[in-house]
Amino acid sequence: MQPHKLVLAIGILWLVTLVVLPFLFATARRRAHAAGLAAGKAIKDAAHIHQIRNLERELADKQAELVNAQKAFTAHMEARRQVITELEERIMSYTGLAVTKADYQALIAVCETLETAGRTWKQLKGAEAWVARTEHQGRSLRELAIRIRNELPTPNTKVGDKGAAA
Repeated sequence: MQPHKLVLAIGILWLVTLVVLPFLFATARRRAHAAGLAAGKAIKDAAHIHQIRNLERELADKQAELVNAQKAFTAHMEARRQVITELEERIMSYTGLAVTKADYQALIAVCETLETAGRTWKQLKGAEAWVARTEHQGRSLRELAIRIRNELPTPNTKVGDKGAAA
């Protein structure tokens, strides 16, 4: 080939190269950007997965703590309920009188015995102090017996009715 045609061919080839190179560089730049973006997303996803696993682990720990706290609370409340039940039973056992009709009758018998003793000692000289004492104790016991009789339930009422204490 002739030298001027060779120069023209090289010039055309050089111009084509100058025209095509920006497209090639743009394509290479887009590919590099896409590869870097994908690598960044992969790293970010890996970091997020790691963070999620840590958070899930912490959440599981907190749930276990919550379950333990709920069990402890339930046990504590059950213990309180038992104490309350025991105290209610104690209160209900004290709402009724500790004495019965037989105790009332025994008190009346003691009063009658004291009165008899007082009448007997009245006949003795020098026993005035004992007579006064028996009369005073007899009156006191009779008043106590009357108060007990007034507190004793009638046959129609129930002692220790659960609604009465509330």
